[in-house]
Amino acid sequence: MSLRLTLLGTGTPTPSLERAGCSFLVEQGDARILFDCGPATVRRLLAVAVSPTQITHLFLTHLHYDHCMDYSYLVLTRWDQGAGQIPDLQVYGPGGTARMTHLLFGEEGAFQADLAGRTLHPGSHLIYEHRGGTLPRQRPAPQVQELRAGTEVAGEGWQVKVAEMVHCQPYLQSVAYRFDGPEGSIVVTGDTAPNPQLVELARGANVLLHMCHFLNDVETDPRLTSSCSGHLDAARTAAAADVEKLVLIHLTEQITRPGIRERMVAEAAAAFDGTVILGEDLMEIPLSPIRPEPIL
Repeated sequence: MSLRLTLLGTGTPTPSLERAGCSFLVEQGDARILFDCGPATVRRLLAVAVSPTQITHLFLTHLHYDHCMDYSYLVLTRWDQGAGQIPDLQVYGPGGTARMTHLLFGEEGAFQADLAGRTLHPGSHLIYEHRGGTLPRQRPAPQVQELRAGTEVAGEGWQVKVAEMVHCQPYLQSVAYRFDGPEGSIVVTGDTAPNPQLVELARGANVLLHMCHFLNDVETDPRLTSSCSGHLDAARTAAAADVEKLVLIHLTEQITRPGIRERMVAEAAAAFDGTVILGEDLMEIPLSPIRPEPIL
Protein backbone atom coordinates (compact mmCIF):
# COMPACT_ATOMS: atom_id res chain seq x y z
CA MET A 1 0.00 0.00 0.00
CA SER A 2 1.29 3.47 -0.87
CA LEU A 3 1.60 6.05 1.87
CA ARG A 4 -1.73 7.61 2.87
CA LEU A 5 -2.53 10.26 5.46
CA THR A 6 -6.09 10.82 6.70
CA LEU A 7 -7.18 13.38 9.28
CA LEU A 8 -9.63 11.56 11.54
CA GLY A 9 -10.11 14.33 14.10
CA THR A 10 -9.01 17.97 13.98
CA GLY A 11 -10.77 19.43 17.01
CA THR A 12 -10.09 20.56 20.57
CA PRO A 13 -11.43 19.66 24.03
CA THR A 14 -14.65 21.53 23.15
CA PRO A 15 -17.30 18.96 22.07
CA SER A 16 -18.23 19.34 18.41
CA LEU A 17 -20.33 17.46 15.88
CA GLU A 18 -18.01 18.63 13.09
CA ARG A 19 -14.63 17.93 14.64
CA ALA A 20 -13.59 14.88 16.64
CA GLY A 21 -10.65 14.96 19.03
CA CYS A 22 -7.20 14.90 17.47
CA SER A 23 -6.34 11.70 15.61
CA PHE A 24 -4.47 11.02 12.37
CA LEU A 25 -4.19 7.80 10.39
CA VAL A 26 -1.02 6.92 8.46
CA GLU A 27 -1.10 3.84 6.24
CA GLN A 28 2.15 2.42 4.90
CA GLY A 29 2.45 -1.15 3.64
CA ASP A 30 0.82 -3.46 6.17
CA ALA A 31 1.05 -0.85 8.94
CA ARG A 32 -1.93 1.24 9.96
CA ILE A 33 -0.65 3.77 12.44
CA LEU A 34 -2.65 6.17 14.59
CA PHE A 35 -1.14 9.36 15.91
CA ASP A 36 -3.29 10.37 18.90
CA CYS A 37 -6.65 8.91 19.76
CA GLY A 38 -9.02 11.68 20.82
CA PRO A 39 -12.77 11.40 21.36
CA ALA A 40 -14.67 9.73 18.46
CA THR A 41 -11.52 8.29 16.84
CA VAL A 42 -13.01 4.79 16.54
CA ARG A 43 -16.13 6.07 14.80
CA ARG A 44 -14.02 8.16 12.45
CA LEU A 45 -12.04 5.01 11.59
CA LEU A 46 -15.27 3.28 10.62
CA ALA A 47 -16.18 6.28 8.46
CA VAL A 48 -13.06 5.70 6.36
CA ALA A 49 -13.68 1.92 6.21
CA VAL A 50 -10.87 0.96 8.60
CA SER A 51 -11.65 -1.49 11.38
CA PRO A 52 -10.06 -1.03 14.81
CA THR A 53 -8.67 -4.55 14.35
CA GLN A 54 -6.56 -3.24 11.46
CA ILE A 55 -4.70 -0.67 13.59
CA THR A 56 -1.19 -1.93 14.30
CA HIS A 57 0.45 0.98 16.14
CA LEU A 58 -0.64 3.95 18.25
CA PHE A 59 1.56 6.96 19.03
CA LEU A 60 0.26 9.37 21.69
CA THR A 61 1.70 12.89 21.75
CA HIS A 62 0.50 13.62 25.30
CA LEU A 63 -2.15 12.57 27.79
CA HIS A 64 -4.65 15.43 27.59
CA TYR A 65 -8.03 13.77 27.12
CA ASP A 66 -8.72 15.35 23.72
CA HIS A 67 -5.73 13.37 22.44
CA CYS A 68 -6.25 10.04 24.23
CA MET A 69 -9.91 9.65 25.31
CA ASP A 70 -10.65 6.91 22.75
CA TYR A 71 -7.58 4.89 23.78
CA SER A 72 -9.66 2.58 25.96
CA TYR A 73 -12.37 2.25 23.28
CA LEU A 74 -9.78 1.41 20.62
CA VAL A 75 -8.00 -1.18 22.76
CA LEU A 76 -11.20 -2.87 23.96
CA THR A 77 -12.95 -2.87 20.58
CA ARG A 78 -9.84 -4.12 18.80
CA TRP A 79 -9.32 -6.86 21.41
CA ASP A 80 -12.99 -7.90 21.50
CA GLN A 81 -13.49 -8.03 17.74
CA GLY A 82 -10.06 -9.53 17.13
CA ALA A 83 -11.01 -12.61 19.18
CA GLY A 84 -7.43 -13.60 19.95
CA GLN A 85 -6.42 -13.68 16.30
CA ILE A 86 -4.47 -10.41 16.08
CA PRO A 87 -1.38 -9.24 17.99
CA ASP A 88 -1.75 -6.86 20.90
CA LEU A 89 -1.64 -3.20 19.97
CA GLN A 90 1.81 -1.57 19.87
CA VAL A 91 1.51 1.63 21.90
CA TYR A 92 4.06 4.44 22.17
CA GLY A 93 3.74 7.57 24.23
CA PRO A 94 5.26 9.95 26.75
CA GLY A 95 5.78 9.27 30.43
CA GLY A 96 2.56 8.18 32.10
CA THR A 97 1.32 6.04 29.20
CA ALA A 98 2.18 2.75 30.93
CA ARG A 99 0.50 3.82 34.17
CA MET A 100 -2.64 4.94 32.32
CA THR A 101 -2.74 1.59 30.50
CA HIS A 102 -2.42 -0.36 33.77
CA LEU A 103 -5.13 1.72 35.46
CA LEU A 104 -7.48 1.00 32.55
CA PHE A 105 -6.83 -2.68 31.80
CA GLY A 106 -4.95 -4.08 34.82
CA GLU A 107 -6.43 -6.59 37.29
CA GLU A 108 -7.82 -3.76 39.45
CA GLY A 109 -8.23 -1.31 36.59
CA ALA A 110 -11.25 0.70 35.51
CA PHE A 111 -12.45 -2.04 33.14
CA GLN A 112 -11.92 -4.97 35.52
CA ALA A 113 -15.63 -5.86 35.73
CA ASP A 114 -16.03 -5.72 31.95
CA LEU A 115 -12.92 -7.81 31.31
CA ALA A 116 -13.84 -10.37 33.98
CA GLY A 117 -17.24 -10.83 32.36
CA ARG A 118 -15.84 -11.14 28.85
CA THR A 119 -13.11 -13.60 29.81
CA LEU A 120 -14.97 -15.76 32.37
CA HIS A 121 -18.72 -15.82 31.63
CA PRO A 122 -20.06 -18.76 29.53
CA GLY A 123 -22.15 -16.46 27.33
CA SER A 124 -19.10 -14.41 26.53
CA HIS A 125 -17.19 -17.61 25.79
CA LEU A 126 -19.83 -18.57 23.21
CA ILE A 127 -19.58 -15.22 21.41
CA TYR A 128 -15.79 -15.40 21.52
CA GLU A 129 -15.81 -18.87 19.95
CA HIS A 130 -18.31 -17.76 17.30
CA ARG A 131 -15.83 -15.05 16.33
CA GLY A 132 -13.12 -17.68 15.89
CA GLY A 133 -11.49 -17.49 19.31
CA THR A 134 -10.04 -20.44 21.24
CA LEU A 135 -10.47 -20.67 25.02
CA PRO A 136 -9.12 -19.72 27.48
CA ARG A 137 -9.53 -16.07 26.59
CA GLN A 138 -6.65 -13.75 27.46
CA ARG A 139 -7.11 -10.18 28.61
CA PRO A 140 -5.99 -7.26 26.40
CA ALA A 141 -2.34 -6.46 26.92
CA PRO A 142 -1.26 -3.40 24.91
CA GLN A 143 2.51 -3.43 24.41
CA VAL A 144 3.54 -0.02 25.77
CA GLN A 145 6.85 1.75 25.26
CA GLU A 146 7.37 5.18 26.79
CA LEU A 147 9.45 7.48 24.60
CA ARG A 148 11.84 10.34 25.17
CA ALA A 149 13.33 12.97 22.91
CA GLY A 150 15.72 11.42 20.42
CA THR A 151 14.09 7.99 20.48
CA GLU A 152 13.48 6.28 17.13
CA VAL A 153 10.94 3.54 16.48
CA ALA A 154 11.57 1.37 13.43
CA GLY A 155 8.89 -0.44 11.44
CA GLU A 156 8.99 -2.37 8.18
CA GLY A 157 10.27 0.26 5.75
CA TRP A 158 9.42 3.22 7.99
CA GLN A 159 10.59 4.91 11.17
CA VAL A 160 9.29 7.43 13.67
CA LYS A 161 11.47 10.01 15.42
CA VAL A 162 10.56 11.79 18.67
CA ALA A 163 11.19 15.32 19.93
CA GLU A 164 9.97 16.91 23.15
CA MET A 165 7.60 19.86 22.79
CA VAL A 166 6.64 22.80 25.04
CA HIS A 167 3.10 22.51 26.36
CA CYS A 168 2.03 21.61 29.90
CA GLN A 169 5.25 20.64 31.66
CA PRO A 170 5.94 19.70 34.39
CA TYR A 171 2.45 18.27 34.80
CA LEU A 172 2.56 16.17 31.65
CA GLN A 173 5.11 15.48 28.95
CA SER A 174 4.37 16.39 25.33
CA VAL A 175 6.18 15.05 22.28
CA ALA A 176 5.99 15.45 18.51
CA TYR A 177 6.58 12.69 15.98
CA ARG A 178 8.13 12.52 12.54
CA PHE A 179 7.13 9.59 10.34
CA ASP A 180 9.56 8.80 7.50
CA GLY A 181 8.76 6.24 4.82
CA PRO A 182 9.91 5.56 1.27
CA GLU A 183 7.20 7.83 -0.16
CA GLY A 184 7.34 10.78 2.20
CA SER A 185 7.56 12.28 5.65
CA ILE A 186 4.85 13.48 8.02
CA VAL A 187 5.27 15.46 11.24
CA VAL A 188 2.60 15.54 13.96
CA THR A 189 3.16 18.30 16.50
CA GLY A 190 0.68 17.41 19.19
CA ASP A 191 0.13 20.51 21.33
CA THR A 192 3.04 22.90 21.66
CA ALA A 193 4.30 26.44 21.71
CA PRO A 194 6.85 27.37 19.02
CA ASN A 195 10.27 25.85 19.71
CA PRO A 196 13.50 25.07 17.84
CA GLN A 197 13.19 21.31 18.43
CA LEU A 198 10.07 21.26 16.27
CA VAL A 199 11.76 23.18 13.46
CA GLU A 200 14.59 20.67 13.43
CA LEU A 201 12.26 17.67 13.59
CA ALA A 202 10.14 18.98 10.71
CA ARG A 203 12.98 20.08 8.44
CA GLY A 204 12.19 19.24 4.82
CA ALA A 205 9.08 17.20 5.64
CA ASN A 206 6.35 16.71 3.07
CA VAL A 207 3.56 17.45 5.54
CA LEU A 208 3.49 19.27 8.89
CA LEU A 209 0.33 18.75 10.95
CA HIS A 210 0.51 21.75 13.27
CA MET A 211 -1.62 22.83 16.21
CA CYS A 212 -3.50 26.08 15.49
CA HIS A 213 -5.51 26.99 18.58
CA PHE A 214 -5.97 30.74 18.10
CA LEU A 215 -5.20 33.78 15.95
CA ASN A 216 -1.90 35.23 17.09
CA ASP A 217 -3.00 38.87 17.00
CA VAL A 218 -6.22 38.12 18.92
CA GLU A 219 -4.92 35.91 21.74
CA THR A 220 -1.83 37.45 23.32
CA ASP A 221 -1.98 36.27 26.95
CA PRO A 222 1.38 34.58 27.67
CA ARG A 223 -0.31 31.93 29.78
CA LEU A 224 -1.62 30.50 26.50
CA THR A 225 0.95 31.65 23.97
CA SER A 226 3.75 30.06 26.01
CA SER A 227 2.11 26.64 25.83
CA CYS A 228 0.14 26.55 22.55
CA SER A 229 0.46 27.82 18.97
CA GLY A 230 -1.56 30.11 16.74
CA HIS A 231 -1.81 30.42 12.98
CA LEU A 232 1.29 32.55 12.48
CA ASP A 233 3.31 30.36 14.84
CA ALA A 234 2.44 27.38 12.66
CA ALA A 235 3.26 29.25 9.44
CA ARG A 236 6.60 30.54 10.72
CA THR A 237 7.61 27.07 11.91
CA ALA A 238 6.66 25.62 8.52
CA ALA A 239 8.72 28.30 6.76
CA ALA A 240 11.74 27.85 9.02
CA ALA A 241 11.62 24.06 8.53
CA ASP A 242 11.11 24.39 4.75
CA VAL A 243 8.24 21.89 4.67
CA GLU A 244 6.08 21.38 1.58
CA LYS A 245 2.61 21.47 3.13
CA LEU A 246 1.27 22.95 6.35
CA VAL A 247 -1.98 21.46 7.66
CA LEU A 248 -3.66 23.45 10.43
CA ILE A 249 -5.27 21.23 13.08
CA HIS A 250 -6.58 21.48 16.67
CA LEU A 251 -9.03 24.13 15.49
CA THR A 252 -11.52 25.93 17.71
CA GLU A 253 -14.96 27.00 16.56
CA GLN A 254 -13.95 30.64 17.05
CA ILE A 255 -11.35 30.48 14.27
CA THR A 256 -13.29 28.32 11.83
CA ARG A 257 -16.25 30.66 11.37
CA PRO A 258 -16.82 31.95 7.80
CA GLY A 259 -14.63 34.96 7.14
CA ILE A 260 -12.27 34.17 10.03
CA ARG A 261 -11.07 30.91 8.52
CA GLU A 262 -10.30 32.59 5.19
CA ARG A 263 -8.39 35.35 6.92
CA MET A 264 -6.43 32.79 8.95
CA VAL A 265 -5.37 30.82 5.88
CA ALA A 266 -4.48 33.98 3.94
CA GLU A 267 -2.29 35.30 6.74
CA ALA A 268 -0.62 31.93 7.21
CA ALA A 269 0.04 31.76 3.46
CA ALA A 270 1.64 35.21 3.56
CA ALA A 271 4.15 33.91 6.13
CA PHE A 272 4.76 30.54 4.44
CA ASP A 273 5.12 30.08 0.69
CA GLY A 274 4.27 26.39 0.64
CA THR A 275 0.78 24.90 0.56
CA VAL A 276 -1.52 25.77 3.49
CA ILE A 277 -4.45 23.47 4.21
CA LEU A 278 -7.18 24.05 6.76
CA GLY A 279 -7.70 20.58 8.19
CA GLU A 280 -11.13 18.97 8.26
CA ASP A 281 -12.20 15.64 9.71
CA LEU A 282 -11.99 12.73 7.23
CA MET A 283 -9.81 14.75 4.83
CA GLU A 284 -7.11 12.79 3.01
CA ILE A 285 -3.92 14.82 2.61
CA PRO A 286 -1.99 14.10 -0.60
CA LEU A 287 1.72 13.55 -0.18
CA SER A 288 2.46 14.49 -3.79
CA PRO A 289 2.52 18.14 -4.95
CA ILE A 290 -0.90 19.79 -5.20
CA ARG A 291 -1.55 21.45 -8.55
CA PRO A 292 -4.70 23.07 -9.94
CA GLU A 293 -6.57 21.01 -12.51
CA PRO A 294 -8.89 22.20 -15.28
CA ILE A 295 -12.64 21.80 -14.86
CA LEU A 296 -13.94 18.90 -16.91
